[in-house]
Amino acid sequence: MIEDYLDGEIQELVVCHIISSFEVVKRECGEDDGYLRIKCMVSNGDILEFAEYIRIIKNMVHLETYSFHWQVATGKLLRRWDNVKHHKNVATYPYHLHLSDDEVIDSEPMNLKKVLAEIGKVLQIQKSEEKR
Repeated sequence: MIEDYLDGEIQELVVCHIISSFEVVKRECGEDDGYLRIKCMVSNGDILEFAEYIRIIKNMVHLETYSFHWQVATGKLLRRWDNVKHHKNVATYPYHLHLSDDEVIDSEPMNLKKVLAEIGKVLQIQKSEEKR
């Protein structure tokens, strides 16, 4: 189950048109849990780096903790979705979105597919604005 989940995440990147390349930084697969860390190059030169810790709970894969960090190539943060339990003031605690180092807002629970869709939307908007 864990192995299938991790393989599925990698396959998601393989078929995603906004990801030009990626490197599996760390992959650990246990019987009841697993960890995946990947660094991706986005088609416009941005970087998406993410880490997921998953566990099997009641025979289902559960995304226990995650961090999806999207930045420009020079290192400036664009967005970071995570569920680290440190921003107790957000209504969706522990789920939150960093818009900058100082600005944190509510976020729905995220996963790789949702993050790739959000990045894709932003890139599409940027493309549309460039054509004007």
